Amino acid sequence: MGKSIVKLSILDYVPIFEGRSATDAINHAVALAQLSEQLGYQRYWIAEHHQVLSVASSAPEMLMMSLLENTTSIKIGSGGIMLPHYSAYKVAEIFKVMEARHPNRVNIGTGHSPSYKNVNQALNEFKSEQPDYLTQIKDLIHYFNDDTDSNHRYKDLRATPIIETKPDMFILGTSKTSATLAAKQGLSFVIANMGQNKNQIQSVINHYRWLFKQYHPAKQSYVIMSSFVITATDASQRESLAHAFHLWLLRINYLDQPKFYPSTSYAAQRKYSSRELEKIEQHQNRVIVGSPDEVISKLKLMMTDFDIDEIMIQPHVFGEENRKSLLNLLSKANA
Repeated sequence: MGKSIVKLSILDYVPIFEGRSATDAINHAVALAQLSEQLGYQRYWIAEHHQVLSVASSAPEMLMMSLLENTTSIKIGSGGIMLPHYSAYKVAEIFKVMEARHPNRVNIGTGHSPSYKNVNQALNEFKSEQPDYLTQIKDLIHYFNDDTDSNHRYKDLRATPIIETKPDMFILGTSKTSATLAAKQGLSFVIANMGQNKNQIQSVINHYRWLFKQYHPAKQSYVIMSSFVITATDASQRESLAHAFHLWLLRINYLDQPKFYPSTSYAAQRKYSSRELEKIEQHQNRVIVGSPDEVISKLKLMMTDFDIDEIMIQPHVFGEENRKSLLNLLSKANA
């Protein structure tokens, strides 16, 4: 695998910027996906977040169809569908409809985060039992393959429409449990690099690669790593964007979470407590900040250090033009 050019993709939270609406955020996501396609990015994925007021990504599959309709070649996916909240059968139907409309372009990344307690309760009301994640993954494979031969609980049930192609499946996770599930099922693995212990990340990836080879010696394992990145043409602009990002990250898990992604001017004027400054310092290694060349160099090093096939950047910075510029600058630096 050549490492001179990084294989780059996008993971979008669909941020709602200060002074903007959810409509603006979604329209911007469409424009950003179109730009990503023009620049040659591999895929454009939408995250799933519930009760996070500053993002518009509560229903990734809805946004995916809009992105598919407004692009022609880039892979569009979920990063990811939190599968235990839903019926695997219904998820299969939704993704098969998208695949029928846009063959060979649909990705489904799945995770199993429970989200906030009240979100989990609301999404799972009336359920008599919580589904097992492994069972749901096997169910999806069953439905996507139109498999009526194997001994499945719903052996004669087919997810419609019946189509000739199927969505590409990916497992999201940071643990050996998720890596094991992906490896045994022969699926690609997506791991976030959010400042965890480097040896821990390496151990999970090595485990996935080794186990995949044991179960699927004729197939090739595939690992995508995601990371927040911030870049701009000058250092002061990068610093301003980083301040706004860290303010958003600082407040996102608090009860009084932000109702929007803070502007660079708002972040610059805000006063911070010593405790907040400590937390911001702890979060520094959760994002890659630098000039376009520096960021690409760090991403190349990440690919080499962790033996990664693809990097999924999270361009989670303030402002539509700043996000477009980030994608342009990294594409140019990666050429």
